[in-house]
Amino acid sequence: MPVKDCQTEKIILDTAAKVFFVEGRKHATTQEIADAAGVNRTLINYYFRSKNALFTALLENFHKEFSESANAILSSNMPFREKTEKYMDDFLNRAMKYPYLEPFITLDIIQERFMNKNDSGFQDEQPAAIKQYLKEIENEMKTGRIPAGNPVHFILNLLSLIIYPFITKPLQMKILKLNEEEYRIIMNERREIVLNTLFPYKNHE
Repeated sequence: MPVKDCQTEKIILDTAAKVFFVEGRKHATTQEIADAAGVNRTLINYYFRSKNALFTALLENFHKEFSESANAILSSNMPFREKTEKYMDDFLNRAMKYPYLEPFITLDIIQERFMNKNDSGFQDEQPAAIKQYLKEIENEMKTGRIPAGNPVHFILNLLSLIIYPFITKPLQMKILKLNEEEYRIIMNERREIVLNTLFPYKNHE
């Protein structure tokens, strides 16, 4: 494919990512995306067949990118707390840049993959990086650096504490009477809040 075509495809993908995941306009038309990208609408159909196909391609690209990044972090030789912080930062940076990405990915995974029995992109067995991280959690619990319990709860708490505020962002903004800037400030404060919750024993840092 000519270089120019590759650049045009990237422009469409980048623009669609902004429309869908930054602005939260999942129902934006292909014409609106084309106008924002400065291209002819027929080019979107040429490269991606339809808006749904474009949306799905973006979700799969982001899901793959995040999975690869997360696995690399969790399987690294970094100290446990440093590794956990790195994982959080990786997620939070992406979520702050694309605030509507996580709700759409979660919905896609539940509806399109699991409910429709299409679990492509997921391994049949537990990923090696997760197995390693669970063992590290168990070791941290045994040494008393974090509260003892089922290691799975540590992962569930980590994910819930960082993902939930983004999945429910519009609802929380409405209930708490927060505007975009106020909510962004709150999200920037999440890192320390989550770390203090997961690592409450200051004397073991």
